[in-house]
Amino acid sequence: MVSGLFLSALALGYLGLLFAVAFYGERRSVYPGRARLRPYIYSFALGVYCTTWTFFGAVGTAVRDGWSYLPIYLGPALVFIFGMPFLLRLVAVARAHNITSIADLISSRFGKSPALGTLVTLIALTAAVPYLALQYQAVGTSIDVLTGSRHAEASWYADASLWVALLMALFAVLFGTRQLDVTEHHEGVMLAIAFESVVKLLAFVAVGTYALLNLDGSIGLGATKLADLQGIFSLDFAASTVLAAAAIFCLPRQFLVGVVECADPADLRTARWVFPAYLGLFSAFVVPIVLLGLGSGLADRHHPDAFMLVLPMERGAPALAVLAFLGGLSAATAMVIVASIALATMITNDLLMPLLWRSRWLRSAWGPDVGTVVLWLRRATIVALALLAYGYHRMTSAPASLAYIGLLAFAAVAQFAPAIVAGLYWRGATRAGVLAGLLVGFIVWIDRLLLPAFGTSAIAASPLLEGALYAVAANVAALVLVSRIRGVTFRERMNATTFLRGALPAYTTADAGGARVGDLLAVAERILGPQPAERAMRDYFEQAGRRPPRPGDAADRGLLQTMERVLAGAIGASSARLMFTHALRGRGIAAEEVAELLDETTQELRFSRQLLQATMENVSQGIAVADSDGRIVAWNRRYIDLFDYPEGTVHVGCPVADLIRFNAERGEFGDGNPDVQIGKRLAHMRAGTAYVVQRERRNGRVYEMRGQPMPDGGYVTTFTDITDFKRKEQELREAKQTLEQRVEERTRELQSALEAQQDAKQLAEHANETKTRFVAAASHDLLQPLNAARLFASALVERSGDAGVREIAGRIDSSMRAAEEVLDDMLDMARLESGTMRADLIDFPLAEAFEHLERQFGPLAERRGLRLRVTRPRWHVRSDRVLLRRILQNLVSNALRYTQRGGVLLGCRRRGNHLVVEVWDTGPGIADQHQRAIFEEFMKLDRPSPWGEQGLGLGLSICDRIARLLDLQLGLRSIAGRGSVFSVRIPLGVERPAEAPESAVPAGPVLPSSLVGLTVLCIDNEPEILDGLRSLLTRWGMKVLTATDAMSALRHAASDRPSLVLADFRLSKSDPDGLELLVALCGEGNGGPSGVLVTADHSAELAQRARDLGFPMLRKPVKPAALRALLGALAAQHDTPAS
Repeated sequence: MVSGLFLSALALGYLGLLFAVAFYGERRSVYPGRARLRPYIYSFALGVYCTTWTFFGAVGTAVRDGWSYLPIYLGPALVFIFGMPFLLRLVAVARAHNITSIADLISSRFGKSPALGTLVTLIALTAAVPYLALQYQAVGTSIDVLTGSRHAEASWYADASLWVALLMALFAVLFGTRQLDVTEHHEGVMLAIAFESVVKLLAFVAVGTYALLNLDGSIGLGATKLADLQGIFSLDFAASTVLAAAAIFCLPRQFLVGVVECADPADLRTARWVFPAYLGLFSAFVVPIVLLGLGSGLADRHHPDAFMLVLPMERGAPALAVLAFLGGLSAATAMVIVASIALATMITNDLLMPLLWRSRWLRSAWGPDVGTVVLWLRRATIVALALLAYGYHRMTSAPASLAYIGLLAFAAVAQFAPAIVAGLYWRGATRAGVLAGLLVGFIVWIDRLLLPAFGTSAIAASPLLEGALYAVAANVAALVLVSRIRGVTFRERMNATTFLRGALPAYTTADAGGARVGDLLAVAERILGPQPAERAMRDYFEQAGRRPPRPGDAADRGLLQTMERVLAGAIGASSARLMFTHALRGRGIAAEEVAELLDETTQELRFSRQLLQATMENVSQGIAVADSDGRIVAWNRRYIDLFDYPEGTVHVGCPVADLIRFNAERGEFGDGNPDVQIGKRLAHMRAGTAYVVQRERRNGRVYEMRGQPMPDGGYVTTFTDITDFKRKEQELREAKQTLEQRVEERTRELQSALEAQQDAKQLAEHANETKTRFVAAASHDLLQPLNAARLFASALVERSGDAGVREIAGRIDSSMRAAEEVLDDMLDMARLESGTMRADLIDFPLAEAFEHLERQFGPLAERRGLRLRVTRPRWHVRSDRVLLRRILQNLVSNALRYTQRGGVLLGCRRRGNHLVVEVWDTGPGIADQHQRAIFEEFMKLDRPSPWGEQGLGLGLSICDRIARLLDLQLGLRSIAGRGSVFSVRIPLGVERPAEAPESAVPAGPVLPSSLVGLTVLCIDNEPEILDGLRSLLTRWGMKVLTATDAMSALRHAASDRPSLVLADFRLSKSDPDGLELLVALCGEGNGGPSGVLVTADHSAELAQRARDLGFPMLRKPVKPAALRALLGALAAQHDTPAS
């Protein structure tokens, strides 16, 4: 046995999958991108016909009655194979009239009768209740079979059918009441139903194939049962086939899927072979299941309707039994969902809403949001249907077979077939006849079929099929008899035409009374003349695509309306009506019916006339229409206003010549002869030639007059005031004459403006260059004394043994370093603003910059008790080596400046083709409102450094500008009180062979003893700097030579042969610069002294030039530690012998 909990979880999971499929179909429409799938989705959706009856009950019917199961498949297949013209007509009519349900179709065909809609809904509801009960019974029985329980015999709350009903009702509410408009195609529902059709087909074929593969010699009973073919030729077999054929278009769910949801009638051509093939697979695989089931003796132990589940269970294939359960669940769910949607729509629209709408209190309570009320009514209806069907299931005296319940429902909906067929094919059907037929057939169905199911019939229960035939026969008889006795009213005949006209393969002339074509032609000839009358009639039949009839043929409604419209154009609507009434009264049509027939045409003519008049009055042109005799027949108010006609001058029948003479006498045509002007215009009208003329009136207004002949005689003239147009034309003409002169003047103005702009640009560039030179010179001059001061302070620190003096000297050095940083920031800002800073993009290892920063800031962090962590990146980046280092220096310096405890982390992460360098600190953080402002110039937050450092607020602004210059992304993340993270996004570079560092300074520390005894030549034009260098270098044990110009330097080099040369870049104007002097002193070989360029010029061009010549460079003010390290490295190289 199978666990009930497992089956419940499986059912819930399947229902969830089904909802997901429908949700996908609604949100992401399948058809626009895959239009070829629509016919197949439609064809498989028709498989909603295959409910639990055809899934489980067909096998049970075959076990009991042999081939009697076949009609439920054969009937629909025959309709689709041989009844395609009927289906195409049904779909075409439904699309043309926007039909939403089978009740809507029947009521609309017979005058939109509310009584018919209500009766059809009640019959459909009564038929659906047993059919819904069938689904609940089948699924509940399936659960009982697989779990081995007997819930149906227990109390109601333990009955599996109840919970199946409630679950399906809940799912139908979620599935079918998500939107209000039922005329829209439900693509999601159709996709879900098609999916279920595939699932149940696969499940049925799987069980059938399993049975086919396991057939053996023990099939005698089954073979005997199916070998009896006499039942195929019985009346019951034929009756069952007819009922199944009617059900395919009479069941509300089949009408919804097959007719309402048919997006294109061409889809029926695909369904014509797909759907019968689908049914054929079901009918074919019933045979092996029956043979193996009977051969295995299942009929003695189980109900025949359960063979689909019991057969694989007893033969050790529980997985196949679960698959069969899933197929039966698909069959039941599809039927319940679609039937609930269809019935809820019919019940709400045709029963509940008309009743509730009569209540004034409810109308006021609903307000404008009626749509929400309708949706909730539909949802409540679905739940009520489920409970009603379950109640039917519990009230029946004994569990009936699935086939019996299915045929019971088929017999009920078959009552719709006479009304549908008569509505599409028989013009003589009446509303009273259809109503009588439905009532009589329904009463017979209740008496002969429904009451026996409860065991309460007053008479002996007749066989089911016999009762169904009685009900349909009584329906047809009542429909025909009442329709013949009552007779078709004129309104019913006209309403029938709208349903039969477009659908009939060839136009069938209706007996519009006894009127003949010759009678209408004779009436028209008396008014219009022979040729116009014959032409009007010939045009009508050509447009209808029909041959001209003979005079004795009956006239149809369309011809009556056409000829009445033609006569109305000549003698007026009232006279035309009178003529036709008189002509047709003698032919058997009552005067009331003739008036009703022609009333529609008169209303159309009146509307057309009003529309034409409204159109003429709302155009800006004046319009005057004259007949072929030159008399005014129509005009608009604008025409009167344009010519200032006195009241009453223009009237119907007024000669055009009188109006022209009136204007000529007022001088509108100048001093010419009025008769000439009149003759000229009348000649155009008589000749039927078009003309266009412009004329200026006495008041200066200019009118354009256009005359156009009409096809049937007459003349239309339009008058347009083009005064503004002519004025603009004159202005353009004058403008054209002066255009060249104005162009020349404008050209001179533009030339002058361009020259002024060029002069301003040159002045601005000159001012910018002057400013740059000034800033550079000022920075150089300021850095020179700072350099000397730092040298003296460093010497004092090393010489003095007094701790107090050393502390003061250290503070002096610290202050000088702060002033140096301020000057560096100002110089960088000036270069950025002037545009002289250029980027030199190269690929270099990022680790080089990280190591430099660690050497530079490591000692400072250690003195402050902070931890500086620097990672070792392995990547190369593409950027400017110096400018990128400048950005990172500022970021690390800022982090150390404001961090009191904790530390600073310098690291990086790879992000695609970029490297993100990040500087983390544990400082006070930056509030959100300040995070944009700190990148502005001179922006400092009101938060001092815990180490007493101060700046101008230019550091981050310089970083931002350099980042933009290098096309880098500078970012900031910060939380106040927790710290900040500054980031720079840098493009990855190509890895290249390692290069020597700029200064060739070794990584390890240099011992001061390596400098002892070395001779160093210091060259600078500032004596204070030379004194500072002498004091510092002498303290390190070096012999110091000084020179203030090139001549002194060359003499010292020749006489004292120094080992090292320190040269300033800017010397006196008469001397070469420092690099040229270093080349002269040091030469290019290895035997000369080593040279170092010491300068206050921080330009990238000078640094590149020094690198190209092979000289390391120190920037002023010189840091003693950096100077000592560099001199130690050079001394080591100088002492190493050449290899």
